[in-house]
Amino acid sequence: MRKTWVKRENIYYKPFYKDKSKMFFLLIFFVGISFIAYQAFSLNQLPSVQQLRRKHKQMMQSLGSKQLDVDDFDGGGGFGPGKDADLAVPATQGADAIKIIRGIRLFDYDAYKPNYKGNFKCLDGSKEIPFDHLNDNYCDCVSDGSDEPSTNACSNGRFYCKYQKRHITGRGLDVWVWASRVNDHVCDCCDGSDEWTTNANCQNHCA
Repeated sequence: MRKTWVKRENIYYKPFYKDKSKMFFLLIFFVGISFIAYQAFSLNQLPSVQQLRRKHKQMMQSLGSKQLDVDDFDGGGGFGPGKDADLAVPATQGADAIKIIRGIRLFDYDAYKPNYKGNFKCLDGSKEIPFDHLNDNYCDCVSDGSDEPSTNACSNGRFYCKYQKRHITGRGLDVWVWASRVNDHVCDCCDGSDEWTTNANCQNHCA
């Protein structure tokens, strides 16, 4: 092909648009500017420290009323033979309260409802048991202990504390203790939610 270089003072120069190295650095420059502009925009969208503190205070005040344990108003026995799994929340607690079985994650909320057969399926899928065997103080789901979230019948079961960091920040790992530590007179959860039948006198120090 015929060269189209420009002669200047007896020296041939490549046109700018044909110099690949210059075009490459120019592209890097524009990408960097775009990235910085995007980061600045993202930072402006983040809530301020005051907003986070206000939200934290609101969540701490509403945590006890928004998330209710089902056995908070059924005598403390949870689900067992003769218990109604769909027990209604008392009107005094507010219509927007979330009723959840003590010791489970909100993520597993739907898993702790009777299936189309009226049974409960262990979270690992290993076994299916009648729903009234849930929280009956006998470990049926031996592999994961998921049928006894509110008792210490399954030593390998997990009790998820009522307070979770993600309630405020929207992120964070699940806070849980082994089910064998439930109601053992030792405050394991920062809010003392693992000791509700004992006189452990747990203080809430989650904040």
